[in-house]
Amino acid sequence: MKFEELFASAMKGEKTAYAEWSLLRHMPIARFGFQNGIAAMHLQKFQISVFRQFYRGLPAAFSTEQEAEAALYQIALVRVHDFTGKGLANEKDQALRFDEDKESHASIQRLSESLRIPFILFYFHEKPAKELAALLGLTESACLAAVEEALERLQEDLQLTGRTLLEKRLEFLGKSYQRFVPSFYEEELFAEEEPVEEMDLLEPAAPKIPVKKGAVAIIVLSAVFLIGVVGASFSATENENETAAAVAEGGAIDERTVKAWKAEYKKIKESSPELLGLEPELYEELEFVQRADQKMERLLKKRTLQKYENDPQLLRKRVEKVMLEIQTPKGMYDSLASGGMKASESMDFLQSFALKTKELMTHADAVLLKHEDALSGAFRHGDFSAESVRAHKEQYPEEIGILMDSLDESMLIIAPHPKEAKFMARRNMEFLYGNEVLMHDMFSYQYLALLENEPYFDGVDLLLPLDVVSFQLAQIERFLIDTAHNPDEVYGEFEFIFQHAFWLLLKGSETSPVFDADGVVHKEYQAAWTNLLTDTANPLIYLMLPIIEEMEASGWKKSEHYEALAYSDIIQALEMEKNGELSGKLPNGNVSIEGAFVDMKEFSYDETEELYNDFVASYSIDALKGVPPLDVYFLYHYANKRKDPETMWHLLAEDEFKPSLEDYVKGWKQQPDITEEALWVEVYEESLYRVKDQLYTEFQIQYRDQNALIPPSPKLATKRDNIWLVKNQMFEVYSMEGETTAYEEAVASLYKEFSAEHKEVIVESATPGEIAGLFLAAAERGDFETMYALLEDPAKTESMESFRHQVAARSIPAFSALKGLSFTLDTYDYDDGQKRGWVQVDNGSSSEDSFVLFEFSMVETEKGWRMGDINIY
Repeated sequence: MKFEELFASAMKGEKTAYAEWSLLRHMPIARFGFQNGIAAMHLQKFQISVFRQFYRGLPAAFSTEQEAEAALYQIALVRVHDFTGKGLANEKDQALRFDEDKESHASIQRLSESLRIPFILFYFHEKPAKELAALLGLTESACLAAVEEALERLQEDLQLTGRTLLEKRLEFLGKSYQRFVPSFYEEELFAEEEPVEEMDLLEPAAPKIPVKKGAVAIIVLSAVFLIGVVGASFSATENENETAAAVAEGGAIDERTVKAWKAEYKKIKESSPELLGLEPELYEELEFVQRADQKMERLLKKRTLQKYENDPQLLRKRVEKVMLEIQTPKGMYDSLASGGMKASESMDFLQSFALKTKELMTHADAVLLKHEDALSGAFRHGDFSAESVRAHKEQYPEEIGILMDSLDESMLIIAPHPKEAKFMARRNMEFLYGNEVLMHDMFSYQYLALLENEPYFDGVDLLLPLDVVSFQLAQIERFLIDTAHNPDEVYGEFEFIFQHAFWLLLKGSETSPVFDADGVVHKEYQAAWTNLLTDTANPLIYLMLPIIEEMEASGWKKSEHYEALAYSDIIQALEMEKNGELSGKLPNGNVSIEGAFVDMKEFSYDETEELYNDFVASYSIDALKGVPPLDVYFLYHYANKRKDPETMWHLLAEDEFKPSLEDYVKGWKQQPDITEEALWVEVYEESLYRVKDQLYTEFQIQYRDQNALIPPSPKLATKRDNIWLVKNQMFEVYSMEGETTAYEEAVASLYKEFSAEHKEVIVESATPGEIAGLFLAAAERGDFETMYALLEDPAKTESMESFRHQVAARSIPAFSALKGLSFTLDTYDYDDGQKRGWVQVDNGSSSEDSFVLFEFSMVETEKGWRMGDINIY
């Protein structure tokens, strides 16, 4: 069903169509609720209340979807006040990942409703003043005044020195809002409903926003619609365009329909060259234009029309697809934004978008190269942008101005070239990332991320930093494996990119050699190559594992596998993976795990005790051959229950961070017993993943007390013979409720001794938890010198004065007010030989309090554990 038909059916009250239309239109309403303070866990209920109320007004004949959307916002304006007025926003939401975003979001919540609602609609829902005034029943000037006052309040509340900083913060927050994809279960729309209180919908805005009685027409329309008194229908324009009507009609394809299609296609082609800043002759030479011309010509031939006589709708769909292909990129996006595309069609859309934007990028790069000298001054001063060129067109050649004016239509941006003093074109992906249809399709989301960084190389060298290239190769590899059964132009193009980028990363170029003057692989190449063994799939690991092993053994000077590497090897490895032939060629390639769920209320250590007795008899890990990883984990906890640190040590996987038995036993502290702390433990078959020559799995654990400071999911590893061992995971937890604890006394003693002269020897053997407590105790006393002395060296790059400001901006919790503190070792393999970890604190505050730091990074140095950089945005 086309979107126009779907919309029409939905407005008639047809339940299936309305549910599908709601699914396409729920995202802005959900985000509006979240932005106004509704907790993520309550957004489903909020959305359902809005869409149910809308449905009660059906059937209705809105002439445009914009009018229907306005009615949705009218309901949301009232409903959002109902929800936020009940204190439902105090949940521990994780929708926003970064502290600055959480801080900005919290500041917006502190605005009064009369400022917050206009500001959110204007800034994050892109409602222009006229539409905003219609929604809120205010004058345009009053709306803009409210937005301006909101900006002033936010700048003051966030303590930002200038409007530019505030705008940047809001830009970041807006992107984070777009990344937030709340769920919507449309099947609940027609479930049994709770009684709904009557609403005065003639005054739809929140109570603190005055509503003018002389509302704009859309207000009247919405109000009449919402109270269910729809006494008139809205007929189509009397002079409706015959072309549009013929195209939109169903039924058989006649001459009028074909004529209309040709007219619409011709109209798009005639307007596109000017929009794209191209001469008509050049436009006609573009591959995407010629390809669309050929498709349209074939579709409209008499014999093709005869072929589709019994299935006219299929022909309509194919013609619609070609109409989309001939559009400019912005025209394509506008069609997408109208909601007329299903998720199943998204890859075709993106493939067309990718191919045509690639051609337009090539044209843009040619223009930039042609006028390189004229642009050199802007490059040196770093003030080049499309906006600045438009404002000072007289300073640049006319062709440059035309290019800048066409960027929006081409959906391109101009960026500095990473290797040379010139500019280059890249795709502008911002709008596509905000589209809910694309975000709901896994392959589309993967593909967007790949398109964003294209081109990956020019004729000579890579165009991205080496660490970014290694990350992107992992993403492309996963995409190619996931889409292996759909070998089309999309797959083929990125297969080549994958092959060539991998080759350049391994072999370098004249401008970026792999080896230094002493024949040693450069450090940045070493790191990038090693990254190809982590979070990657079998093909990259298959080729890189022997190369890395041989390079490391030779001091990064030589490798037989590296010398023998052929250009086609990575594609051959990819083919073996697609055919299921590669895993058996890798270490532990035949290992698999079975999914298991254990209800801890029914669990006992009876079987674990027998395994324990067998293992402690010799401490030979061969006794664990074939033992499932979950059973090994229970064995580890059984040893903990029996206060047997020696057995626990023998169950730890060997790595560079594993302490000696003596040190482990000396520093051992009994952990809470999992049978008492956990409700259930589960392991999934899909949790198996590879890093270098080892396989890993992680468990999911549901703890009884979700507010307690708990260890992260345990990780187990196997290196040979299906023998699973526990990844070394330091975990300290301290409860500080009630009377003064031994931990608090130890921290107080350390502070008294260390703060006097900051002698390193005093704290070199302190545990991470003790160092963290010492740091927080110093912060509470305003002792910046002691805090600074506890930082790792890389975090000491700022002056003491700058550090003071940094601390002041971070609201570090008071040590004496803490209810608990824990430290967890980071088990991720950074391949730099350095231990890292995280401290978590509990001071009884909500995790939504953006001004308080609840996590601190820590690093083990030669002088002991130290605090990481607290500026962790």
